[in-house]
Amino acid sequence: MQLERKTLRQRKEAELFYAEKLMKLVEKTFIGKNKEKVTKQVEYLIISVGTSYEPLVLSIKLFQPHRILFLYTEVTEVILNKIVSYCELDITRFQKCKVHETNPLDIYREIKQAYLQWGRPEKLYIDFTGGTKSMSAAAAMAGAVIDVQMVYVGTDDYLVDFRKPYPGSETLYYIDNPLAVFGDLEIEKAMVLFDRANFSGAREKLAILKEQIPDPNLRQQLNFIYLLAEVYEHWDALEFAYAYEVVARLEHELKRDSRLHSTFVLMDYIRKIEQQKNILESLREIPGLLAERKNLMILRDEKYMYPLMFTMYSNALLRENQEKYDMATLLLYRLLEMIEQRRLSRYNLYVSKMVYENIVFCSEQQRKYNDFSGLQKREWMKEAVYEIKKQLFPKTDNRYLSEQVSLVEGFIILTALEDEICQDGKITGLMKLKRIRSMVFLRNNSIFAHGLGPVLKEDYLRFRLFIEEIFQEFCQIEGINFKEYLSDITWVNPTKSRYYSKLEV
Repeated sequence: MQLERKTLRQRKEAELFYAEKLMKLVEKTFIGKNKEKVTKQVEYLIISVGTSYEPLVLSIKLFQPHRILFLYTEVTEVILNKIVSYCELDITRFQKCKVHETNPLDIYREIKQAYLQWGRPEKLYIDFTGGTKSMSAAAAMAGAVIDVQMVYVGTDDYLVDFRKPYPGSETLYYIDNPLAVFGDLEIEKAMVLFDRANFSGAREKLAILKEQIPDPNLRQQLNFIYLLAEVYEHWDALEFAYAYEVVARLEHELKRDSRLHSTFVLMDYIRKIEQQKNILESLREIPGLLAERKNLMILRDEKYMYPLMFTMYSNALLRENQEKYDMATLLLYRLLEMIEQRRLSRYNLYVSKMVYENIVFCSEQQRKYNDFSGLQKREWMKEAVYEIKKQLFPKTDNRYLSEQVSLVEGFIILTALEDEICQDGKITGLMKLKRIRSMVFLRNNSIFAHGLGPVLKEDYLRFRLFIEEIFQEFCQIEGINFKEYLSDITWVNPTKSRYYSKLEV
């Protein structure tokens, strides 16, 4: 007991001697040895306070920050007071927050709040020399997330008996962001999200990576992928104007950098991205035309309809890969409606406002009916549709022509007009109408339509194969190279770029 008291007395005497006789010399030596490491003014400094005030004082004296945030605990409040007293800090230069020494969430919360309150400053340092291991680790992790400089004051010559560094051995250490080492793992996480068509998630992760990765060439390549994710995020949401703006920027940056960096990621996809820019250039005009109520004009113009239809088709395949069969079914059903609407537009008919008096007959056998009056055209169509309905629905007695037609009614009208899309080798095309009716019944059972349950995978696949068959027939009739157009509009996956393997930190 007497020995312990003597040891405690000696330690107190040593600490007093250190404070009164050595601290100023230690400070002077530290600043002289480390001042060249400080290359810019530190405006803000966040410090976790431990049981030793000396290293934290050295940090403050070296950096001379304009404002300081002290993170302290109930135990270390007395140390905080020593720091403030020694550095003669004015009350306006610092703020303090009490945290729990074993709860990292406290540290995260206070650092985030200060970072936002100070306006996300670039010249912000975090010194995690003091505090418990939990506090230091939390401060370092927070610093890595917001990508600010992390430092600590350490030594290679530690006096174990006095629990202090050998006077004058203290050194400032800069800690690099761990993304400098682990960035490739974070890139892979972003690519997994991209591959799953989670473009929003990939973009958010890439937004951080492209600013924090130290290598400028890698940052630029990540920016290419970031822009591509943003393009597809907008395109997927049918926000064509925004998608076009971003893809135009991406194309410009790729072509600009291709002169010096031909092996950067996506450089082998410049032509395809240019094709997709051209597709989006047409699509971006659609909202304006819809606002002017030029719906029929859109349907008649292949410039708008082809990219819109292939967008529906490719989006459906995307949802299928995500096993979202109900949404995929909905998109394919919309594609079937577009096929119907496009073909009806050839006859001057629009499904939402059918004016049968203005029909333009196109088949060779029916062109003579163009000499009919408007009333005669309507009566002819009424009888022709009725005859087909009697075969499709034997018990029907409905001779009424709707002003707004359903999908099945639209195809009945196309059959009456002898449109090529309704021909199946039979004189009436009745078999194709029956297939369309059964497929519509499948869609109607979806929870996204009139049903209460999901579409089963087996039913979806039958529906998809049927729609693909009709869509390919449509493309053949209209002179579209189905495979080539689908290839052009299929979204680029950066991991398929031959230069993707170069994305290493």
